[in-house]
Amino acid sequence: MAIDVVIEARIGRPVADVFAHIADIDRWPEWLIASGIVKVVRSGAAPLVAGEPLTVEQRAAGRAGTFAASVTTLEPPGRLALTGKDGDGVSIDIAAELAPAAGAVATDLRWSIRIGLPFRYRIFESMAAPQVQRAAALDIEALKRRLESVAAD
Repeated sequence: MAIDVVIEARIGRPVADVFAHIADIDRWPEWLIASGIVKVVRSGAAPLVAGEPLTVEQRAAGRAGTFAASVTTLEPPGRLALTGKDGDGVSIDIAAELAPAAGAVATDLRWSIRIGLPFRYRIFESMAAPQVQRAAALDIEALKRRLESVAAD
C-alpha cells in the first residue's frame, strides 16, 4: 500500500526560477519544513545530476528516517524526481513537474509524493495520509510565498 499526494500550484515566477529553487536540494530543509525534511546530503559537488545518490533525513509524526535516495529524473526546467528507501523499508518517491502558465509569467507546479509502507506500517496509512497531504500543501505554499516575495529580475 502507499500514500499518494499531489499538490498543484501556480507560482508567480518564471519556470527557470522555480526549477532552480526546487533543484537546489541542499536547501530543501528551508521550505520542506512541514514534511519534516531536516537534511539532504549530496554525494556530488555542483551541479545536481541524474543518478546522483543522496541521503535525506526526515523527522515527522514522531518518526525519524534516513532515506538512501537517488535522483531519477533531471530535465531542466521541466522535471525533477527522486526515489529512496529507509532502513525500515519505507519508500519515498518525489516528483516535481513544471510548465509555463498560460498567459502569465508564472509556473504551474505539480508536486507529487508517494510513500510506500511495508506491511507492519500499513495500519497507520489511513491516519498518516491526511497528515502527508496537509504537510505537502503547507510546504508548497511556503515555496510559493518564498519565490513570490523575491523581486523579479
